[in-house]
Amino acid sequence: MGSEEPPRASLEFAESSVLEAIAPAASSTDIGEAFNSWDGTVEDEGASILPFVKQRHVLLFDELLPLCVVFRTPYLEDDTLKSYLDRLAVNLDVYALGTAPGPDQEAKALPKELIYSETIKDTNEPTIVLHQSDDTKHAYVIWKLKVPIARPQGRFHKPAIYFQPTAHLKPDMAAKKNESHDDYLPSRVPPALNLLQSFEHDPALAGIHPRLSAMRISKIAPSAPLAREMARPIKTGQRPLFRVVPPLMWRTRFAKLHTSVSDLSLMASLDIEIASYTTFNAKIKKVEMLLEGGEMKDLASLDSSTTYSPGDLLSYLYKATPDLNAEGTPALGSQGHVLALKIEADILVSEDCQPHVAIQWKTAVDFASEQQSNLIKTAHRLSSASHAGSIKSPDAVSAPDAQEQSAPSNAINVTLTISGPPKVHVGEPFHWDVFIVNRSDKVRRLAIMVIAKRKRDAHRPTSSASSIGGHGLDNKELLATAVLDENMVYGRQKGAKTESTELVCLTTDIRLGQLAPGSCYMADLKFIALAAGVQTVESVRVIDLATNETADIRDLPSIVAVEKGM
Repeated sequence: MGSEEPPRASLEFAESSVLEAIAPAASSTDIGEAFNSWDGTVEDEGASILPFVKQRHVLLFDELLPLCVVFRTPYLEDDTLKSYLDRLAVNLDVYALGTAPGPDQEAKALPKELIYSETIKDTNEPTIVLHQSDDTKHAYVIWKLKVPIARPQGRFHKPAIYFQPTAHLKPDMAAKKNESHDDYLPSRVPPALNLLQSFEHDPALAGIHPRLSAMRISKIAPSAPLAREMARPIKTGQRPLFRVVPPLMWRTRFAKLHTSVSDLSLMASLDIEIASYTTFNAKIKKVEMLLEGGEMKDLASLDSSTTYSPGDLLSYLYKATPDLNAEGTPALGSQGHVLALKIEADILVSEDCQPHVAIQWKTAVDFASEQQSNLIKTAHRLSSASHAGSIKSPDAVSAPDAQEQSAPSNAINVTLTISGPPKVHVGEPFHWDVFIVNRSDKVRRLAIMVIAKRKRDAHRPTSSASSIGGHGLDNKELLATAVLDENMVYGRQKGAKTESTELVCLTTDIRLGQLAPGSCYMADLKFIALAAGVQTVESVRVIDLATNETADIRDLPSIVAVEKGM
C-alpha cells in the first residue's frame, strides 16, 4: 500500500489546485502586500482566485503587459511543495478573436488566432505567499511576466483577447527503481539468441565460432522500469475577455525629390495619430526610422516630453538616401532596402495605469523603377564619358560663354540627341528626330527653334573722295557714313539679286511645357529641301522660357539632297 501513496498524493495535488492569469489594473502592483489586507472572503463563487486585485478592462495593441500567472494549491510542507513545483510545467497562450461577426462572416464562425505563447522557465523565480482564512490555508505561487500584445494577422471585428494558462504535473523522476545504467546488457539476464549458431561446427570455418546477436537485427528499445505515472493536468480558473484597441495609428508616405537623375533620395513623411476613440492621452517617447542599406536623415522632430490628447496628429519628416553601386542604381535592388519603424510611447490610462507601447514595423522601399534604372545607367555612362575626356559630346547643350561652364547654376543642363536620314529627295519633306533629356535638378520649360543659314556679306565700305567732295573738312555735322558713301550704295544696288532658298524648316518651334528632372521627351523637326546638294542649318537653339537662357547647337547632321530618281 505504501507504494501507491505518491500517485494518490499527486492526484490530490492536481485536482485541488487552480491556475489563472491576472492582468492587474495598476502598472506596478505588489501582490504580496495586498494579501495582508485580504481577509479571504470571496463575494462571488465565479470570481478570480485573487478577488482583491483589480484587473484591466481594456488592453492596448503593441502594449508590453505586466501579467501575473497565479497557482493556488492547499497548504503543503515547504519541501513537499518545492518538489511538486519542480515537476510543474506551466505554459501561457494568448489568443485574439472577434467578439462580433464582420460584414462578410457568419455568426457561428468566429475564428481565433494565437498571438503569443511562452513556457515559464525555471529561471523565473516565483513569489510564494501562504494565506490562511478561517479553516482553509492555501499556498499561492505567483509568476510575473511581460507579455507583448501583438497585432493579429487576421482582421477581427471588435477584437478581444484572453489568456489561457495551462499546467500539468510531470512524472516523478525520483521514483525510479534501482536499475542498471547499461540497458542493453543488464546483469543476470540471458543473452540474446545467436543467429549464426548453426554454422558453429562447419569445417570450413576451421574452429571459428561465429556469433551474431539477434539484438543487432531487430531493434529492441530498452524498457526502463519507471513508475508509469501519467502527466496530470491542472484545472484553470476563469478566463475573462479583454477588449483590445490600438492606441496609435500611423501612416508613411514617400515622394520623389525634384533633383537630378543620379539623386535617388525620397522624402518620407510619418504621420502618427493619437486614437480619439480611446480617450487616453499619450506621451511619445521615441520615434526612429532606420533604412537598411542607406541613410535616414531626420528633418523635423518633436519634443518627447509633450503630452498629446486624443485626435492629435503628429508629423515627422525624413530624407531617405540609398547606397548606390557602381552603375548609380540602388545597391540592394528594388526590394532589398528595408525601412524599419520604431515607436515608443506611454499611454496615460489613469494615474496608476500607464502602459508602455512599443511598435516595430518594417516595409520594403523601391527607390527606382526598372525604366528609371535604365535611364540612370545611361546617364551614368554619359556622365562618366563626359568627365573622362576634355572634348564634350556634340549633342551636349551648354551655355554660350565657355567661361560660365564652371557654374552649373547658369547652365541649362539638357542633353539633345539629333538624328536624321542619310539622304533626302528634293521636294519631299523629311524629319529630324530630337531626343531631349532634362539632366538638371529643376523643372524646365523649354522651346526649340531652328536658325536658318545666313549669307555672309564680304563687302567692306571704303572711303571715297567723292563722298566728301561737296563738304569741307571743317564740317562737323553728325551724318551717317553709309548715307554719304556713294560707292557703298552703288555696290549694294549693283550686287542686289534674289537668292534662292535651298532648305526650308517647316517647324517654327517646339514648346515642351514642363519637363521634370530626369524625364525625357521625343520631338521632330520637319524640313524640305528645294535644291540638290549638301544643305545645312545655322544652329538649333534651346531656350529656357523661365529664365530666357539660350544655348545653340552648331554641330548638326548634314543634309544630302538629291534629285528624285537618283
